[in-house]
Amino acid sequence: MKKFFKYCLLLAIPAVMSTSCSEDFLDRAPGDALSPSTFWKTEADADLALTAIYYQVRYPNRIEDMIYWDCGSDNQYNFHSHEGWRSIGNGTMAPSGVSVKSYFSFLDIRACNEYLMMENTIEFSSEAKREQYRAEVRLLRAMQYFWKVMCYGDFPFTEEVFASIEEAEIPRTDKNTILTFIKSEVTSCIDALPETAVAGRLTRGAAQAFLVRVNLLTGDYNGTVSAAQTIMNEGKYSMPNLTYEESFLKANQYNSEVIFTYEHNVAGGFAMWFGPYLSNGYGGWSSIVPTHSLVEAYETKNGLTTDEDPTFDPSNPYVNRDPRLRATILYPGQAYDIYAEKGFPSVIPGSGDYATDANNATHTGYNFKKFFSDLSEYDDVWNAERNFPVLRYAEVLLSYAEAKIELNQIDASMYDAINQVRTRAGMPNVDEAKYNNQEKLRELIRRERRVEFAYEGMRRWDVIRWGIAKDVMSQPVVRVEGEILPTKNEEGDFNVNITGTTVEETRTFTVGKNELLPIPQGTIDANPLITQNPGY
Repeated sequence: MKKFFKYCLLLAIPAVMSTSCSEDFLDRAPGDALSPSTFWKTEADADLALTAIYYQVRYPNRIEDMIYWDCGSDNQYNFHSHEGWRSIGNGTMAPSGVSVKSYFSFLDIRACNEYLMMENTIEFSSEAKREQYRAEVRLLRAMQYFWKVMCYGDFPFTEEVFASIEEAEIPRTDKNTILTFIKSEVTSCIDALPETAVAGRLTRGAAQAFLVRVNLLTGDYNGTVSAAQTIMNEGKYSMPNLTYEESFLKANQYNSEVIFTYEHNVAGGFAMWFGPYLSNGYGGWSSIVPTHSLVEAYETKNGLTTDEDPTFDPSNPYVNRDPRLRATILYPGQAYDIYAEKGFPSVIPGSGDYATDANNATHTGYNFKKFFSDLSEYDDVWNAERNFPVLRYAEVLLSYAEAKIELNQIDASMYDAINQVRTRAGMPNVDEAKYNNQEKLRELIRRERRVEFAYEGMRRWDVIRWGIAKDVMSQPVVRVEGEILPTKNEEGDFNVNITGTTVEETRTFTVGKNELLPIPQGTIDANPLITQNPGY
């Protein structure tokens, strides 16, 4: 598919695209930005402004941000504290210093508001195109508002572009008011969006899939079922005839389940880098690594948990597991790329990949490989093209199934939705005799979401909304210890003898506090009407 924004960063960016820091609370445009009086004249100006808005929403939708976001859950561990994500995982977030990760910006919202305020000065080639562009901007704004509400709860809300600092000093709006606005905006945008578009542009399906997400994460299960059924009945998207690992290769990043992607492009000066996620053996940083807790969540190939399967050997735990484990995680003994001859040596002191060998070595015994399992696809891991699938059909299916479970509507369509995801993964269908009631199905769907969306930034919001964050986030991060044996197993990896674990980090999760990020102190200093979240 043709890529959108191929030369995004080479364009002259108007006022809506300022990314410079500002002392003004609602991020007014800088003095050197293009003036609205000289810019908003032609349809080409609208094209440029829309491109700028798409670029503006790179946070959090680019791959670099979303894979880091899982560090705020029990799925991942961020060793390098200066990156700012470790504190989200261990509960030590603060309003200032390295321990604050800020999404409390208004540049993206302001860009959308200015477009919607100014586009009526332009004569479009057709009203349908004008309405499509407006729908794209409104949906992008809704997506950004939703992220901010999920991160902070109440958030300053406006559809205006303020002319002065004083006008921009507005208080936070109740999150439920903003959520009502978001649902209304998304719903009203659907029909104005096209069925298909170049990669990176929003479509009708993207709006519908985003509505599924909003409804599920806010507990509107009837709305989730309705929105998901619409997508499923239209039949535009499907689980691809690919393995799980193949589905996340660069060569297949536009497969049949992908609904909306965030694009990266080297030629346009907007590359991404994944060197920080690779093991020390590759010269990577091991900045974010899987937790042992995540590894334990994968079922065996028999469709049983490791506690249930009598064939599971905890000393050689990576054999006969859900294929998504090997496709997602580089574990000890895995015969992968440069580790093909001896296996990934993360449990061997002195190997270079053992925790105490270097700061850049994994501190859990694991590294990720999802999205870049075939490194031959990239000439330079520090300057690469690799899109992030913001919305995909597997999420629609599992959201539909979860909503049906929560409504206690246990039927064939619910099982079928889960089975479509499991079939692509290479797993057996759900055992309906075993998973035949709401309690058991909750257990299944929560495990399924965890392993299907690992490394995609979904887990933190899931454990918070399920009310289990304190239980799972207060568990320590551990490092596996053991040895690699000379024999190989049926997966082609080296057998291992895991002898135990060592605590790497102790974590806490304070209920009533850590569900939300702290408001950055600089924001509060700039606007006296902004109040801090509880506990910070």
